[in-house]
Amino acid sequence: MSGHFDHYCVLGVAENASFEHIRAAYRDLARRNHPDRVSDPEERDLAAERMATVNEAWRVLGDPVRREAYDLDRKPLNSAAAPPGGSSDDRVHGRRGDAFDDVIVSPAAGCALRVAPVALTVLLLLGILIATAVLGGGGEVPPRMDVGRCVKVASTVQVVPCTVDTPVIVGRGVTGTTCPVDAIAVVLPSRTEQVCLAPPGTPTP
Repeated sequence: MSGHFDHYCVLGVAENASFEHIRAAYRDLARRNHPDRVSDPEERDLAAERMATVNEAWRVLGDPVRREAYDLDRKPLNSAAAPPGGSSDDRVHGRRGDAFDDVIVSPAAGCALRVAPVALTVLLLLGILIATAVLGGGGEVPPRMDVGRCVKVASTVQVVPCTVDTPVIVGRGVTGTTCPVDAIAVVLPSRTEQVCLAPPGTPTP
């Protein structure tokens, strides 16, 4: 086989692709890999190498006579990979190799197949983190710290039923906001918000 690259793989086309399909693939790759599109000298050299590979693939596959000779040159390599005595039925039923070995996947689809599992895992972990932060220990959404609710202040601030001993929320805002007279500011775990707590029994606005 001529060259070190499989020309069909270089252009990202199937072995039975039509001339129009091959030409379209070549034009697309030539447009994206042309060295004139790169300003960095090192990247330009790499682009020139890629462009040379693409041009060689087009030179062979774009000419019917060269393509036929190239296909004949490839067949011994393909047949040598198959063990003697095997049948095509073996391959279909998975007893030799994989039935998906000959499936052609575009570079974009291949990239998506490699990246998608990682992205899904990150999204799943992020969803678990958000759900854990929002949900209480019992799996229920904790009551909001709205004005008029009563809280218990210990190591954390927790909404509780109002009694004669529980302070009441009379204001809520960004950390550093001035609280009403006789109320104290308590910063929430988010560090960006605070609530203003007044003594038990204080009427809310």
